[in-house]
Amino acid sequence: MLMSTANQAYVFLSTVYTGMVLGLIYDLNRMIRRIFKPRRWIVGALDLLFWLIAAIIVFVVLFFANNGEIRLYNFIGLAIGWSLYLLTISQWILKLLDILYRGVSIVIRKIYEIISLPFHKINNFLHKIKTKRGI
Repeated sequence: MLMSTANQAYVFLSTVYTGMVLGLIYDLNRMIRRIFKPRRWIVGALDLLFWLIAAIIVFVVLFFANNGEIRLYNFIGLAIGWSLYLLTISQWILKLLDILYRGVSIVIRKIYEIISLPFHKINNFLHKIKTKRGI
């Protein structure tokens, strides 16, 4: 099927953008690995999940942008998009995700401290009563 040059450019730019999105999803996967340090079989499961999500995203983009036709420039666009993402903003995104993780963990820790404070006070009070009675 013949396509206009404008349509081919649209499809190519769609695949470049999709490659960048896949790079972002891959960085999320990398950050999950850094935070949780999973075992080997979980890493394999995460890799499988990533590639399933990537395949679905690429399929949907190619289906809507190119009527499902697969051409060489689609793969070139995906590779260029992923490469551009990794070479330009990947490091900043990883730093941002790290800062976000640290901030969320601090907030969760503070909430835990606030919620557990009354229980610690009650436990300390009961412990003092227990030691004064000699029980």
